[in-house]
Amino acid sequence: MNLTTRFVDSFSLTDDLLTQIIQDKQTISLSLRQLSKLHHLQKMLEEFQFLNIVYSDQSRVRKMMLTRTKSNLNLQQQLCHQIDKKIEDFMKLFKKLDSILFYTMNMQLMSENCLEFLQQIADLILGSPSFTVIYEINKKVNGMSTHIKDIENAYQKLLKFKESTNVQGSELDNLFGTNELYVYKNKYSYLIYDVKDVPFKAFPDYRLILDQFISLAYDFQKEIYDKENLVSIIRGIKSRFIKNSTRICQEIIRQQVTDVLSSQCWIEMPDQIQYMNDLIIDQHGYVVLPVKLDKKIKYYIKIESPNIDMITFSDYIQQLWQRLTYQLKDLKNEEFLKQMLEVNSPNKLYIQLDGDGNIRYQSCCIPDSWYFMLIKGGSLEDLQLEQVNKQSLIQKMQELKSSAKGAVSVCQICFGDKAVDVDLFAKRNEEDEITDYYIVFNAPKKKFEDDHRISSQMSSESKLQELSKAALINIKMEKLSKACNVMREYLKVNLNDEEIIDLLKEKDILKEVYNQQSITDDIRSSYVMEYYKAESSKVMRDPVQGSQQYIIESELTNIKKFDLYTLDANDISNLSDYSFDITVVQDKNEQLRYTWALFHLCNFIDLYQINKEVFYQFTVIVQEKYSYRQNPFHNFDHGFTVAHACYYIIKSKSMNQYFDKFIQFTALLSALCHDIDHTGRNNHFESQKLSKLALRYNDESVLENHHASVMFKILQKEKYNILSSLSQDQFLIFRKYAIANILGTDMKKHFEIVKLLELKLSKLPDEPFIQKEEDKKFLSSAIIHTCDLTMQSKTFKMAQKWSNRIATEFSDQVAEEKQLSLPITQHFLPLGTPNFNQLLAKQEISFIKFIVKPAYDLTAQVLQTGLEVPLKNLEDNLKEWENQK
Repeated sequence: MNLTTRFVDSFSLTDDLLTQIIQDKQTISLSLRQLSKLHHLQKMLEEFQFLNIVYSDQSRVRKMMLTRTKSNLNLQQQLCHQIDKKIEDFMKLFKKLDSILFYTMNMQLMSENCLEFLQQIADLILGSPSFTVIYEINKKVNGMSTHIKDIENAYQKLLKFKESTNVQGSELDNLFGTNELYVYKNKYSYLIYDVKDVPFKAFPDYRLILDQFISLAYDFQKEIYDKENLVSIIRGIKSRFIKNSTRICQEIIRQQVTDVLSSQCWIEMPDQIQYMNDLIIDQHGYVVLPVKLDKKIKYYIKIESPNIDMITFSDYIQQLWQRLTYQLKDLKNEEFLKQMLEVNSPNKLYIQLDGDGNIRYQSCCIPDSWYFMLIKGGSLEDLQLEQVNKQSLIQKMQELKSSAKGAVSVCQICFGDKAVDVDLFAKRNEEDEITDYYIVFNAPKKKFEDDHRISSQMSSESKLQELSKAALINIKMEKLSKACNVMREYLKVNLNDEEIIDLLKEKDILKEVYNQQSITDDIRSSYVMEYYKAESSKVMRDPVQGSQQYIIESELTNIKKFDLYTLDANDISNLSDYSFDITVVQDKNEQLRYTWALFHLCNFIDLYQINKEVFYQFTVIVQEKYSYRQNPFHNFDHGFTVAHACYYIIKSKSMNQYFDKFIQFTALLSALCHDIDHTGRNNHFESQKLSKLALRYNDESVLENHHASVMFKILQKEKYNILSSLSQDQFLIFRKYAIANILGTDMKKHFEIVKLLELKLSKLPDEPFIQKEEDKKFLSSAIIHTCDLTMQSKTFKMAQKWSNRIATEFSDQVAEEKQLSLPITQHFLPLGTPNFNQLLAKQEISFIKFIVKPAYDLTAQVLQTGLEVPLKNLEDNLKEWENQK
């Protein structure tokens, strides 16, 4: 008797026994647990009997399968082995990315190791370490390659494919001596790499990953080694892979079925076509295998003439997909938690250790100023701290291990004029064993700040509150369910969603969220809005509260963070153009990216250790403060354009003779914020109206005082404080210069500035221009004042655009003056005035001759170089306006 027959007979005996029990012919004594198992066995038996009938040798289904398919068990075994291997390799990719990420955060970036580093990334995303990147900027061809020596010659050969997006190696006519290459072209560059069978080439985001790789190669070629940018790119790559992991695994199955069985194979989704719920052969003779999860069909695998046993293969796929789904869910949950830590606590450093002391996760790079700490490897032993602090950390780990505590305070590390508090958290499993430790290095506290530490030994309950706030308060209301799931899993709280929410409401942790009727500015300006976009939602009805919307499936993405801090050759070319027009950039995030680029390309981000998430939050609030009144002229476009003019002067290095990098950084930041929260009216209007601002500042530089005040109020908040790394002395210097710069943009002071510039220039060379601190402060404010007049020093097309914008804003002021019965500002030219264009031309001619050009001429004499282009534009624009009079 073979095994199958014995198996069937045992089920038959069990079925007979159950039948007799039901008919009271047999009596047995069972516990509830045994009864439950018996019930489960009965269900399995019914299912088996059904399958036995459907797939028996006599059934029509079985006969049809046998006639259409020929079973080859060796081939089937090979197919299953290949699918398992490829999926296992794909899952290992995330660990490799984590290793590269950890290496990136703690390595020393140098030209000697950048190519090797790029090869590691290429091996993961391209399937091979060999690659070539070629780009042209300012008619000069450059690039980086591991297998092509003559970059210039390769570029010339590639030009014939200029209009193509992707060119297969077989179509290259042995362009590079082989037809085993693949060419990807974006707008400005080519990427050439070995053809490898990687499944993720199929998903749409793969093109974006290639673009980021090209950008990375460009930075390395120019010896721009931005560690935080590297970290952001690698995290972005990982997030894209996680986002598309389901599709990639489907593609792996499809590829292996096609390759091993030499049969056509398709993946079809339920929303594309509907089949029956069971394995069938369709009208075209293809075998259609539905893949289910929780009795719901997720997708179909359609195979042409498979020569394997589809029934057993179907069972294998179902089990594989169920296991894989849970693995991917765990991966997404873990990434969700990490991104919450990074988003909600950008100024803290988290290090995760497993139970054996191996480092599994590091939230960000160690700041350069933290000379007290170094990581040289992947274990606790490689975490270099002062002996007393290291010993304290080890003791606290032992304390958590031998107690039921969830968190303890470790120590306080002092360095310079700052101090870092170190805390330790423990993650436990169901048996209350510690599986992971989280070491938290909190944001440095300045000694001059009035900061009273609540307690050096924070209780576990208060730590739970802190973690709860980080997980819930800054997340959209719709994501509470997702956040509760993450908290339940990682904190091991045996409560349902409602109980968790009630508990947190009792502790007033959720009070702020529930009192809000709409998404707050904090949430709107956060990456969280982009990280956790809902893919689908379902409305559930509560008999008491009515309809409530819950997110039942979400898509994890890190695209905004990934894309925001990257540059390509075209971006740098744009910013090097004095007449770069930000008004044509409609995407707000693109505008923020260019704003970041101004500071990044001057090396201020790294020099002053500005956290990128904090910088993003800062620029978002600055953009909103500029934009919410919708002023035609005094808006974020204007703020950026003035900052870009300052950037242009800084990059010319003409300021180096007078100012150090810190004063130049102060100039750039104050230029960006010089008109923040502008009312769209001038100082005279505010004084005439007796506005709140006029009363506050006693009619003296009303708007300029307001702009400076708003900037510093923003910087006071930790989430926007891009100056957190500055010492107290540095901050006071920054404040002094920034206020002078912004107050200097008051047009009432124009002739005073011009007169003093003339006076100081007339004394050269007998007296140096800078004799004391006040002279430096004056010159800095004079340069920002000149930058504020930049609109007419652009190309004439741009100058015209800005002239029309200011005319529109002036027209709005005149209309309000009439409405409020205030004196009408006579020199303002309302729209609709007869001969408007001719009158506007006359005004701009006078404005250039008597205001703009004198300021630029004098500033150019002081700086000696860097303003040749705007001076030439002013001459050209005068002629153009003369022609329009």
